[in-house]
Amino acid sequence: MTDAVKVRLTGYQALIQEATGVTDREHIERIEDTMRHVIFHSTLSWQTREQLMQGAREALQIITLV
Repeated sequence: MTDAVKVRLTGYQALIQEATGVTDREHIERIEDTMRHVIFHSTLSWQTREQLMQGAREALQIITLV
C-alpha cells in the first residue's frame, strides 16, 4: 500500500497505535470498538489520555483472548 492510498488515523486510533504498537487499521478499529463497548461502556471523550492508553492495552488483551 502506498502512502497516497493510506487513510489517516483518527486521534483515538493514533493513540491506540501508540499504546499498543498495533499498525493494522482493522485491528485498531476493533480495539477502539472494544474500548467503547466493553472497557468504558461509553464514549471515549471523557477519559484522560492515561485512561485511554490503559484502556487500549486492556482491549488488546481482550481481543487477543477471543
